[in-house]
Amino acid sequence: MKTPYDAALRVRQRELDEVSTAIRAEAGTLGELERERARVQAALRAEAQVAGTDLALASPAWQGRMRGQGRELGSLQAQVQARVDRLRDAAVDAYGTLRGIETAAEDYRRDTARAEAAAEQSTSDDLSAAAFLKTLRIVRRESPR
Repeated sequence: MKTPYDAALRVRQRELDEVSTAIRAEAGTLGELERERARVQAALRAEAQVAGTDLALASPAWQGRMRGQGRELGSLQAQVQARVDRLRDAAVDAYGTLRGIETAAEDYRRDTARAEAAAEQSTSDDLSAAAFLKTLRIVRRESPR
């Protein structure tokens, strides 16, 4: 049964779907950043192992650049995580609103069905009363006074 809330339900469902899609995209970005950061840290460990204490092999400039890249990736991760947190809050709000509208639509359907049932019962009662009165009139006409 259609309700006056159907359009609002569709809009809110679309909003929730969009927020969910954005969360998945940001979570994917977060995973990529974590993998890249792990790769940088692994490269630093490998370089430190190879270089050991041999100053001729040590590359402070490269290590500094890699550490800087690691810090930059960490900063990007924090920014993306903040966006994910905001999106999750938006999803909670959107879901709460959606549930409220769904509840209103369910109440509307239930109230409409109840009103229809009451109208049917009223019609049935009216028909029964009319038949009873008709029978009563016939009985009164036929009975002696």
